[in-house]
Amino acid sequence: MRITGKWRRARDLAVRSRIFSTIPSVDAIPSEIPVVIVGGGPVGITFSILLSKLGVQSLLVEKRCKLPDHPQAHFINNRTMEIFRRLDGLGSKIETLQPPLDHWRRFTYCTALDGLVLGVVDHIHPKGKHYFFAFFFVPTNVAHFSQHRLLPILVENATRSGVSLDPISLQPNQSSIFMGYQCDSIRSSLDKVVATLRPTGSTASEKIVTCQYLVAADGAGSGVRKSMGVTLQGQHNLQQLISVHFISEKLSKYLVDNRPGMLFFVFNPSAIAVIVAHDLRLGEFVAQQMPFYPPQQNADDFTESECQKTIRQLLRLDIDVEVKSVKPWVMHAEVAEKYLCGEGGRVILAGDAAHRFPPAGGFGMNTGIQDAHNLAWKLAAVLNSMAPSTLLETYETERRPIAKANTALSVENFKAAMSIPSALGLDPSYARMVHETINSTVGSILPKSLQAQVLDGIFSVGRAQVASVFLNRYNPVAQARISHVKKILEQGKSLQLQFPSEDLLFRYTNGALVPEDNVEESSRERQREYVPLSVPGVRLPHMKIKVLHGGSPGCEDISSTLDLIHPSRLEFLFLVECSASGLNWAEDALQLSKSSPFPLRVVVLSDQTARDAEADFVGSWKERNAGAYTEVVAADKCSWWELCGVSQPGIVILVRPDDHIAWRSLKQHGSKSFEELRLAFDSVLGWNEKLQLKSAGCK
Repeated sequence: MRITGKWRRARDLAVRSRIFSTIPSVDAIPSEIPVVIVGGGPVGITFSILLSKLGVQSLLVEKRCKLPDHPQAHFINNRTMEIFRRLDGLGSKIETLQPPLDHWRRFTYCTALDGLVLGVVDHIHPKGKHYFFAFFFVPTNVAHFSQHRLLPILVENATRSGVSLDPISLQPNQSSIFMGYQCDSIRSSLDKVVATLRPTGSTASEKIVTCQYLVAADGAGSGVRKSMGVTLQGQHNLQQLISVHFISEKLSKYLVDNRPGMLFFVFNPSAIAVIVAHDLRLGEFVAQQMPFYPPQQNADDFTESECQKTIRQLLRLDIDVEVKSVKPWVMHAEVAEKYLCGEGGRVILAGDAAHRFPPAGGFGMNTGIQDAHNLAWKLAAVLNSMAPSTLLETYETERRPIAKANTALSVENFKAAMSIPSALGLDPSYARMVHETINSTVGSILPKSLQAQVLDGIFSVGRAQVASVFLNRYNPVAQARISHVKKILEQGKSLQLQFPSEDLLFRYTNGALVPEDNVEESSRERQREYVPLSVPGVRLPHMKIKVLHGGSPGCEDISSTLDLIHPSRLEFLFLVECSASGLNWAEDALQLSKSSPFPLRVVVLSDQTARDAEADFVGSWKERNAGAYTEVVAADKCSWWELCGVSQPGIVILVRPDDHIAWRSLKQHGSKSFEELRLAFDSVLGWNEKLQLKSAGCK
C-alpha cells in the first residue's frame, strides 16, 4: 500500500490527539515537588526527560491544551543530535522518520518555484568537507525534522523515561506533564519557589505548588521572564513577518521530480518570501519571512484567501494549496540580562525564554536543548546534595556567553542571506528606509489605507527589478546581477546551513571547570573548520571505540567516546592512557571516588597492546582493580590522544556528565598528583569556590 502525505499527516494528528485527550483536574497536581518546568516545547520536554533519567522528580505545565500543528524549527544540529542519540534511541528515530537527505540538502534561489533558477547550494557535498565530517568527527549527523513532529516523539520518549501523562495513574515521586495549565504567579524566596497554577483561561480553580526550583522554558514571550522583571539585551524588533503553513502534495511531487530542496528563496514582482519544505513526502510547507510593515500593513491583512493568492504567485504553478494556519512573528536578536532570577536564584531561564535569535542557522531550538543539557546534571547534583547550590550559578556563567555568540552568528548569517536580494537590487534596508520615511512624514496626515497604497506602490516598483522583462539574458545589468548572485553562492557567503565548529567546539571559559590560561580564543569567522580539542570547557571529542573491559552496565551499547557518559548516571569520567603514569592517576581517582559524594568512574583508553616495558605493571594493576574501571580501545587505527591534539604521554582528562571537559593534566603522575586531582574536582563542583586553581601543567 502506498503511504500518501495525507495518510502520514492523519497519523501524526492522531498521535498528537491521543497523547493529551483531557485536561486533568487541579486536584491531581502535587502540592510539593522538587522542580516545576513551565513550558512544554522541545526544551521543556527534553529537560523533563533529562531530569527523570537522573532521578529528579519534576512537574511540567504547558498552557496549550494540545501539541501545536504549525511547523517552526526544523534543523537539528550535530550537538543536539548527539544529546538525542543517547535518550533511548531518540536520535535514531529522528534519522528514520526525517525526509530522505536528497529532499533537503539544497537551497534554491529562484524567481518562482517553476521559474528562473538563479543558483543552487548543496550544503552536504558528497565529496566535500561536511560529508567527511559526518563520518569521522561525530557519531551521528544533522537532521531536518520539524518541531511539530518532534514534540510527539519527545513526549513518547518522556513516558519511556518514567514521566507520567496520566494524572489518574500518577505514582508518588513520579515526574509528570500537565497540558492546559498556565503559571499565573511566582513567589521566590531564599529556600523555595511558590507557583500558582490554573487551567488555561479559567478563573474558577487554582493550585498552589511549592518547589525548590522553577525552570522557565516558556518561549520567546516568556511570561515567567516578564514576571521576574528580567530584561532582554540586544536588537529588538528587527522585522515583523508572516508565517503561512500550507499543504500541497502536487507541489511536493513537482519538487521531488524537478528541484528538491529544504529552502526556496523566491524573488518575483508579486512577492518575495522563503518557502520551507518541511517534508516533501507530506506535502508540508511554510512560506515564511514574508515581511509586513505596521501600521500601514497588519497581520489581519493576511487572510486565508490573500495567502493562497500570494503563494500561487510564488509558485507560478497551476496547483491548489491548502492554507492550514497563518501566524505573525517578530524577529529579535536578544539575550536575557541574567538566567538566574528571584531571591536565591531559584527561578531559572532556559531556551527561548533566555534568548531570541533570527532563524538563520537554526540556533534557537538547538541552543535551548543544549541549555537543558547543561542545567540538568547541575540541578540534579544540587538537589541530591552532591554539590553546593553555587554550582547552579555556573549555568549562567557558561551558557549566557554561548547565547550571545550564537546571537551574533545568527545576525551575521541573516545578513549573509540578505546579500542575495541586495545583489538583485532588492536591498532590504531600502524597504525599511521607505517605511520609516512614510511614518515620519505622511504618516500623521494620510489615512492608513492610503499610506498602505503608497507603500505597496513603492515596493512594487522595487520588485519590478526581478520581473522577466528585466531579468533576462539580453539585459547586461540583469546578467551582471545574476553573476554576482552566483559568485556569492559559490564563495559560501550566502546563508549557511551547517556550522560544525560552532556546533561542537564552543567552549566554556569559566564555570564548572578549571580554565587554562594559555588557550587561544577561536575566531568567530563563519564556517570555521572543526578541529578536535581536549582543553577544559569543550565537548569531549568523538572517536569510534570498542570496549575491552566492562566495569559498568550497558557497555555493549558503547561505540563512541561520548557513549561513556550515560544519561542515567550522575558521575564524572576520568580518562587515562594505559601506561604506568596513567594507571597511577587512575589509582588516585579510584581512591578519591571512595570519599567523594560525586561518583567518579575511571576509563582507560588503551592501545591494542601495552608498552612492553610496562606490561607487567599494567597487567598487575588491571588484575588488582578488575571491575573498578572501563577499558576501551580505538575502533580505527588512530590515536584518540593525537586526535585531541595531544602528543605527549601522561595526559589525563576529567569529563562532566554533560560531556564537557572540566579539567586536565599534561603532567606525568607524581607525588602531588592526588592532591591536584582532589583540588580540581572540588573546584569544579564549587566546594572550594575561593580557590584560584589553574590547570596542572599549564603556566
